[in-house]
Parts: sequence; C-alpha cells; structure tokens
Amino acid sequence: MSLVVNNLSKRYGDVAVFEHVSLTVAPGEFVAIVGASGVGKSTLLNCIAGLDSWDAGTVVLDGVDLGTLGDDAKALLRREKVGFVFQAFHVLPHLD
Repeated sequence: MSLVVNNLSKRYGDVAVFEHVSLTVAPGEFVAIVGASGVGKSTLLNCIAGLDSWDAGTVVLDGVDLGTLGDDAKALLRREKVGFVFQAFHVLPHLD
C-alpha cells in the first residue's frame, strides 16, 4: 500500500497547525513522524487517516484520494487498509 501526501495544510481559524506537508511512503516502508509536543503530529496523522479534514492539499492512500470520499467510504477504507493506535485511547468496560 502506498501513501502520497501532497502540499497538505491545516488551520484552526487564523492559526496554521501545519502547512505544505508533502511525503511519499512506498509499500513496505516505515516512517516515523517526530517533533515537539503541540507541533501538529497527531493532527497530521488524523488527516492522513481521514479522521480529520484539511484545508489544502491531497492525501492519496493506495491510489484513492481521501478528499473525494464521504464519511462512510473513509471508514471502510480505514477498516480495510489502515492500522491506527490512538495516543489516548479509552478501554470500553462493556467489551472484553
């Protein structure tokens, strides 16, 4: 599976979380996104996974432009192609 992020930007009002982020991850390649607390790493990953929207640029996962998909199609793509461990997760007491 490949990932191509091209010129991605995200803002909250007048504050840029990140701007003009581009990267390509080839099938089988491992990439680490590192940086100080509060610089937008989690927001970037949420955008790449289609969990959050972005203001400019594209995210193409395995040939599919996430920006063209609705919520249901994004959820299906994540279920089939994306593994995601959240930084802060909550155990649901009613599930084992």
